[in-house]
Amino acid sequence: MDDVGADGQVPPARFVTTGPERDEVSDAWMLAVVDEAKAHGQERLHAWLMSDAALHALSAPDRHDSAPRPTGASAVAVAWFEPVAAALVRTLDGRQCEAHVESAAMLGLPRWSPGTAPPDIRTWAVRLHPMGLALHDPTGQSFARGVTDVAPVWTTTAIDQGRVLAVYGVGPQPVDGRAVTHPTDRLTSAQDAAAIAAAWVPFVY
Repeated sequence: MDDVGADGQVPPARFVTTGPERDEVSDAWMLAVVDEAKAHGQERLHAWLMSDAALHALSAPDRHDSAPRPTGASAVAVAWFEPVAAALVRTLDGRQCEAHVESAAMLGLPRWSPGTAPPDIRTWAVRLHPMGLALHDPTGQSFARGVTDVAPVWTTTAIDQGRVLAVYGVGPQPVDGRAVTHPTDRLTSAQDAAAIAAAWVPFVY
Protein backbone atom coordinates (compact mmCIF):
# COMPACT_ATOMS: atom_id res chain seq x y z
CA MET A 1 0.00 0.00 0.00
CA ASP A 2 1.31 3.49 -0.87
CA ASP A 3 2.36 5.80 1.93
CA VAL A 4 0.40 9.05 1.93
CA GLY A 5 2.15 12.20 3.07
CA ALA A 6 0.74 14.97 5.22
CA ASP A 7 -0.18 16.87 2.07
CA GLY A 8 -2.37 13.98 0.91
CA GLN A 9 -0.13 12.89 -1.93
CA VAL A 10 1.59 9.64 -2.72
CA PRO A 11 5.35 10.20 -3.03
CA PRO A 12 6.85 8.87 -6.26
CA ALA A 13 8.74 5.62 -6.02
CA ARG A 14 12.48 5.94 -5.54
CA PHE A 15 14.20 4.61 -8.63
CA VAL A 16 17.64 3.10 -8.97
CA THR A 17 19.89 5.64 -10.70
CA THR A 18 23.25 3.86 -10.67
CA GLY A 19 24.41 0.68 -12.30
CA PRO A 20 26.51 -0.78 -15.11
CA GLU A 21 27.00 0.94 -18.44
CA ARG A 22 23.92 1.45 -20.57
CA ASP A 23 22.88 -1.23 -23.02
CA GLU A 24 21.27 -0.47 -26.36
CA VAL A 25 18.44 -2.97 -25.96
CA SER A 26 17.23 -1.43 -22.68
CA ASP A 27 17.61 2.09 -24.05
CA ALA A 28 15.61 1.25 -27.18
CA TRP A 29 12.91 -0.39 -25.06
CA MET A 30 12.64 2.67 -22.79
CA LEU A 31 12.31 5.02 -25.74
CA ALA A 32 9.57 2.81 -27.22
CA VAL A 33 7.70 2.79 -23.89
CA VAL A 34 7.90 6.59 -23.66
CA ASP A 35 6.71 7.05 -27.26
CA GLU A 36 3.72 4.82 -26.55
CA ALA A 37 2.90 6.73 -23.35
CA LYS A 38 3.12 10.08 -25.10
CA ALA A 39 0.71 8.88 -27.76
CA HIS A 40 -2.01 8.84 -25.11
CA GLY A 41 -1.69 12.47 -24.04
CA GLN A 42 0.51 15.49 -23.55
CA GLU A 43 2.45 16.25 -20.42
CA ARG A 44 1.02 18.46 -17.69
CA LEU A 45 2.75 21.82 -17.74
CA HIS A 46 3.52 23.81 -14.60
CA ALA A 47 4.99 27.24 -15.31
CA TRP A 48 5.68 29.47 -12.33
CA LEU A 49 8.20 31.87 -10.82
CA MET A 50 10.36 30.39 -8.07
CA SER A 51 12.14 32.59 -5.55
CA ASP A 52 15.92 32.52 -5.32
CA ALA A 53 15.61 31.29 -1.74
CA ALA A 54 13.46 28.32 -2.78
CA LEU A 55 15.80 27.45 -5.64
CA HIS A 56 18.84 27.61 -3.38
CA ALA A 57 17.10 25.40 -0.82
CA LEU A 58 16.54 22.75 -3.50
CA SER A 59 20.20 22.94 -4.54
CA ALA A 60 21.78 23.15 -1.08
CA PRO A 61 23.38 20.06 0.52
CA ASP A 62 21.45 20.75 3.73
CA ARG A 63 17.98 22.13 3.07
CA HIS A 64 17.33 22.82 6.74
CA ASP A 65 20.50 24.70 7.61
CA SER A 66 21.42 26.78 4.62
CA ALA A 67 20.99 30.51 4.11
CA PRO A 68 19.58 31.73 0.79
CA ARG A 69 22.27 32.80 -1.63
CA PRO A 70 21.55 35.99 -3.61
CA THR A 71 21.74 35.62 -7.38
CA GLY A 72 20.88 39.12 -8.52
CA ALA A 73 17.31 38.26 -9.46
CA SER A 74 14.32 37.93 -7.15
CA ALA A 75 12.80 35.00 -9.02
CA VAL A 76 13.45 32.56 -11.84
CA ALA A 77 11.14 31.09 -14.46
CA VAL A 78 10.48 27.36 -14.05
CA ALA A 79 8.79 25.09 -16.60
CA TRP A 80 7.98 21.59 -15.36
CA PHE A 81 6.79 19.14 -18.01
CA GLU A 82 5.18 16.31 -16.08
CA PRO A 83 4.08 13.05 -17.72
CA VAL A 84 0.57 12.05 -16.64
CA ALA A 85 1.79 8.76 -15.19
CA ALA A 86 5.02 6.93 -14.47
CA ALA A 87 6.18 4.29 -16.96
CA LEU A 88 8.24 1.65 -15.17
CA VAL A 89 10.57 -0.61 -17.13
CA ARG A 90 13.23 -3.13 -16.15
CA THR A 91 16.61 -3.16 -17.86
CA LEU A 92 18.52 -6.25 -18.93
CA ASP A 93 20.62 -6.06 -15.76
CA GLY A 94 17.50 -6.07 -13.58
CA ARG A 95 17.33 -2.37 -12.66
CA GLN A 96 13.89 -0.77 -12.44
CA CYS A 97 13.76 2.64 -14.10
CA GLU A 98 11.16 5.27 -14.83
CA ALA A 99 11.26 5.42 -18.61
CA HIS A 100 10.35 9.11 -19.03
CA VAL A 101 13.16 10.57 -16.95
CA GLU A 102 15.58 7.88 -18.11
CA SER A 103 14.93 8.80 -21.74
CA ALA A 104 15.57 12.46 -20.96
CA ALA A 105 18.86 11.54 -19.29
CA MET A 106 19.82 9.47 -22.34
CA LEU A 107 19.52 12.63 -24.44
CA GLY A 108 21.57 14.76 -22.08
CA LEU A 109 19.09 16.27 -19.61
CA PRO A 110 20.60 15.18 -16.28
CA ARG A 111 18.76 13.96 -13.23
CA TRP A 112 18.36 16.62 -10.56
CA SER A 113 19.50 15.10 -7.29
CA PRO A 114 19.12 16.75 -3.87
CA GLY A 115 22.03 18.98 -2.94
CA THR A 116 23.04 19.73 -6.51
CA ALA A 117 22.54 22.76 -8.73
CA PRO A 118 21.04 22.26 -12.20
CA PRO A 119 23.68 22.71 -14.92
CA ASP A 120 23.50 25.08 -17.87
CA ILE A 121 22.81 23.18 -21.09
CA ARG A 122 22.65 24.79 -24.51
CA THR A 123 21.52 21.73 -26.49
CA TRP A 124 18.00 21.75 -25.03
CA ALA A 125 15.55 24.67 -25.12
CA VAL A 126 12.12 25.76 -23.98
CA ARG A 127 10.02 27.40 -26.67
CA LEU A 128 6.90 29.49 -26.29
CA HIS A 129 3.97 28.51 -28.51
CA PRO A 130 0.44 29.92 -28.73
CA MET A 131 -1.04 27.31 -26.38
CA GLY A 132 1.78 26.95 -23.86
CA LEU A 133 5.39 25.73 -23.87
CA ALA A 134 7.44 22.99 -25.51
CA LEU A 135 10.69 21.36 -24.41
CA HIS A 136 13.02 20.68 -27.34
CA ASP A 137 15.79 18.09 -27.18
CA PRO A 138 19.19 18.19 -28.95
CA THR A 139 17.66 16.86 -32.18
CA GLY A 140 15.48 19.98 -32.38
CA GLN A 141 12.33 17.92 -31.93
CA SER A 142 9.66 18.57 -29.33
CA PHE A 143 10.48 16.17 -26.50
CA ALA A 144 7.60 17.37 -24.31
CA ARG A 145 4.75 19.79 -24.81
CA GLY A 146 2.21 21.26 -22.44
CA VAL A 147 -0.87 23.42 -22.77
CA THR A 148 -1.50 26.15 -20.21
CA ASP A 149 -2.01 29.89 -19.90
CA VAL A 150 1.52 31.18 -19.39
CA ALA A 151 1.42 34.32 -17.25
CA PRO A 152 2.90 37.43 -18.90
CA VAL A 153 5.18 38.00 -15.88
CA TRP A 154 6.60 34.48 -16.39
CA THR A 155 7.32 35.19 -20.05
CA THR A 156 8.86 38.57 -19.23
CA THR A 157 11.13 37.02 -16.62
CA ALA A 158 12.23 34.26 -18.99
CA ILE A 159 12.97 36.78 -21.74
CA ASP A 160 14.88 39.11 -19.41
CA GLN A 161 17.01 36.28 -18.00
CA GLY A 162 17.36 34.50 -21.33
CA ARG A 163 16.92 31.08 -19.77
CA VAL A 164 14.44 28.81 -18.02
CA LEU A 165 14.81 26.10 -15.42
CA ALA A 166 13.41 23.18 -17.42
CA VAL A 167 12.21 20.21 -15.37
CA TYR A 168 10.96 16.89 -16.70
CA GLY A 169 9.57 13.93 -14.80
CA VAL A 170 6.71 12.56 -12.74
CA GLY A 171 5.88 14.13 -9.38
CA PRO A 172 3.85 12.82 -6.42
CA GLN A 173 0.25 12.11 -7.33
CA PRO A 174 -2.81 13.38 -5.41
CA VAL A 175 -5.04 10.83 -3.69
CA ASP A 176 -8.63 10.82 -2.44
CA GLY A 177 -9.41 13.95 -4.42
CA ARG A 178 -7.16 16.10 -2.24
CA ALA A 179 -5.83 19.30 -3.74
CA VAL A 180 -2.35 19.29 -5.24
CA THR A 181 0.14 21.43 -3.33
CA HIS A 182 2.25 24.18 -4.88
CA PRO A 183 4.59 22.95 -7.64
CA THR A 184 7.68 23.89 -5.60
CA ASP A 185 6.60 21.54 -2.81
CA ARG A 186 5.92 18.72 -5.26
CA LEU A 187 9.25 19.41 -6.93
CA THR A 188 11.04 18.80 -3.63
CA SER A 189 9.38 15.38 -3.25
CA ALA A 190 10.16 14.41 -6.84
CA GLN A 191 13.77 15.51 -6.45
CA ASP A 192 14.16 13.44 -3.26
CA ALA A 193 12.90 10.41 -5.19
CA ALA A 194 15.37 10.92 -8.07
CA ALA A 195 12.32 11.13 -10.34
CA ILE A 196 13.13 14.29 -12.31
CA ALA A 197 15.70 15.68 -14.72
CA ALA A 198 16.45 19.40 -14.88
CA ALA A 199 18.77 22.02 -16.33
CA TRP A 200 18.97 25.68 -17.21
CA VAL A 201 18.16 25.93 -20.91
CA PRO A 202 17.72 28.80 -23.37
CA PHE A 203 14.25 30.34 -23.74
CA VAL A 204 13.07 30.82 -27.31
CA TYR A 205 10.01 32.94 -28.13
